[in-house]
Parts: sequence; structure tokens; C-alpha cells
Amino acid sequence: MKVLIAEDEPLLRKLLIDKFSRNDCTVISAGNGLDAIESFDNVQPDVVITDLNMPYAGGQELILHIREFKLSDTPILVLSGTSNEHTINDVFRLGANDFVEKPFRMNELLLRAQRLIHLN
Repeated sequence: MKVLIAEDEPLLRKLLIDKFSRNDCTVISAGNGLDAIESFDNVQPDVVITDLNMPYAGGQELILHIREFKLSDTPILVLSGTSNEHTINDVFRLGANDFVEKPFRMNELLLRAQRLIHLN
């Protein structure tokens, strides 16, 4: 399973990379939205895990790029510290498949990502 992790917070990004790598995943990571868009185009991952608020381009721009410009059905799991219903509805309208509010349990996130791939 190839996983693109787009997260600007370095410690959380490292924890996510470690968790997925230990579970037989190939992990591609990006610390900002523009790098995530470029990585998506170059790698074509099996699943994308993205934060919403990142420098240069946010998670919403990444979702838009994947869905509208690339016409890809790659599963997208959004991470965010917000519980704002409007924001959550927006990411689902853009094409996200799942939403996990921070803080979260790593095992649950791994299971959700695996589930998205198997449903796809």
C-alpha cells in the first residue's frame, strides 16, 4: 500500500510515517500542500492522508486537485483539529472519503486508511 501523508507539523508527520512504515506501507510525505500535489502527481498513491491547514496550499486544494484536475478516485482521508460542521461538510463535498478529528488514535487511522483502500 502506497500512502501519501500531507502534514505540516513535523512531529506528527514523523509519527504517521513510522506507524504506516511499520505496517508494510510505502510512505511518501509532504510538509506542505504544494509538495503534496507534486508528490501525488509523481507517485499515484493508493490513499492520501492530508491535514487541512498547511502552508502554500491546504488540504482542500489538494482534494480539489485530485478530484477535479486529475479525475482520480484515490481515497482521501482528512485530518483536522477543527470540529466545525461547515468545514467538515466542505471537505466531503470536495470529495474526501473520511474525516478524522485531531487528536486521534494511530491504530484507528491505520485501520481507516486500509478500509478505504479495500472499499475502493
